[in-house]
Amino acid sequence: MHNGNVVPEVIVLSHPEQRERLKDTCPEAVPNTLLAGDICYDRLRASTPLRPSYRRSYGLETGQRLIVVSTTWGPDSLLGIDPDFPRKLASALPVDRFRIILCLHPNIRSHHSRWQVAEYLSGAARAGIEISEGVGDWRTAVVAADLILGDHGSIPYYSTALGNPLLLAAAPTHSVDPASPSAQLLRAAPKLDLGGDFVRQIEQAITEHDADRYSGIAALTSSTPDAGAELLRAALYRTMRLPEPDEPAEISALPLPARPLAGASSHVVHVRRGTERAATITRFPAERLHTDLPNGADTHLAVGVVEPRRGWLQSADILVGEPGTNTDRWITDSLARLPGCALATAPVSSGDWLLGDKNRMMRVTGPAPAPRLFASLAYHLLCRGERLDELTGPWTIHCAERTFTITVAAL
Repeated sequence: MHNGNVVPEVIVLSHPEQRERLKDTCPEAVPNTLLAGDICYDRLRASTPLRPSYRRSYGLETGQRLIVVSTTWGPDSLLGIDPDFPRKLASALPVDRFRIILCLHPNIRSHHSRWQVAEYLSGAARAGIEISEGVGDWRTAVVAADLILGDHGSIPYYSTALGNPLLLAAAPTHSVDPASPSAQLLRAAPKLDLGGDFVRQIEQAITEHDADRYSGIAALTSSTPDAGAELLRAALYRTMRLPEPDEPAEISALPLPARPLAGASSHVVHVRRGTERAATITRFPAERLHTDLPNGADTHLAVGVVEPRRGWLQSADILVGEPGTNTDRWITDSLARLPGCALATAPVSSGDWLLGDKNRMMRVTGPAPAPRLFASLAYHLLCRGERLDELTGPWTIHCAERTFTITVAAL
C-alpha cells in the first residue's frame, strides 16, 4: 500500500489459503490477486521422471543414500543455530553409504561473502560434503534425494510436497506465520535428536516414511499443479498489454548435475576380517578425528593427497595418490618423506592400482574403489604380522551395499 492505494497491479498467489491470510492483513489487495500456482514446484514435478538420471550423474551407487541438508538464513536457521552441524553430520555417516549435499540460502553468501562462507564450511568440504554453488542447484538435489535434513526454509517444504522423507534439524515455529503451511510442516515433521545416533535416525526416517502423512500440507503448495507456466505467462502478457505467443507455455525439466559428487579424500577406516580371503570395510571422513565420535579398534588413517591437513599427513598410515605417471617412483619417494606412513597407493594408466611399502610393490586389479579399499585391508594384515608379498591372489571386500572381487599380483 502507498497513500491508501494498492501498489502491485497483480499479486500472484499459489493457493487460496494465501488469499485468506492476505485478506486478514491487507483486504484492499485481495482484488488484485491471481491464483497462478507455483511454477517452481511445477518444474520439480516435471523433473521427477529424471530422478534416476540425476542420481546417475551424481555418481550414486545402488543402495547409497543422498542426504540433502538445507538451511535458510538468519539466527534461527540450521546454520545459525549450529554452524558446525554439516561437518558433525558427515563425520558420523559412513562415506560409502551416504552422500551429502548442502544447500545454502543465497542470503548467507550475500551477507558473509563467498570467500568467508567457504572458510566457514571448509571442514564440511573436507568431510566430503558437496556445497551447492548455484542458486538453483538445490532443485536437482531435492529430486534426487533420499532424505532432506532442514529447517523452516522453503526447500524442506518443496521436498515434502514431492513425497521425500524429512527430518528437521531446526524447527523455529516462532519464525513463520503460525497459520502458514510451513508452520504446519514444522509442527508435524519428526525432529532430529542432535545428540542421538544420526545413522539410526536417518535410516528410520527413510524406511518408516509415509508420504500420505503430509498429503494435506502438500496440497497447499499449489491449487493448480502443472498449470503455473500457462497461467503466469497469460497474466504477464495481460499486464504488459501485449498479445500472448501462440505456442503453448511449457517448462523444461532440470538440467543434469554438472559433475559427480566427489566425497572425502581422507578417511578413518575400520577393517573387520571375515573369512580367510574376505573383509568388511567401513570408511568415515578424516574430519571425524576432530569430533568426540569414537573410532574403536582396528581403525587407521588413509590420507588422500588432495589438500590434506598437516597433522593428517604426519599421522597417515596409508597415503592415497591421484592418477599420474611414474606411480612406482611416487610411492617410493612419498614413503621416504613420510617415515610414519606404512603404505602408499595410487592408480596407473591401465586402471589398476599400485600398492607399496618401503620394500615391495604390488599391482591391484578391480573396480573402483576396491583397489583403494584393499590398501586398508593390506595395512590391517601387515599390523598382524603378514608381509605384502604374502597377499597375492583373489580377495573379496564388502563395503556398504557392494561386494568387490579383486586380484593382487607381485611386481
